[in-house]
Amino acid sequence: MPVSAPTEEVTLSAECTLARQPDYLDLHADCRQTEDVPMPHARGILLVHRCRCTCHRRGGDPA
Repeated sequence: MPVSAPTEEVTLSAECTLARQPDYLDLHADCRQTEDVPMPHARGILLVHRCRCTCHRRGGDPA
């Protein structure tokens, strides 16, 4: 049975997803998902994943 490699899913906020369209580039500034939000009293479970857009990296330009 072949084993497939795990895939790294890139999660983007709604704002950054829409900001990939030419007329909406300025929406990157509206993204507020800049850090993971953990579930209270649970280890390793996240309520909200941080946006993985390159605009949130230090020194990165909006995509």
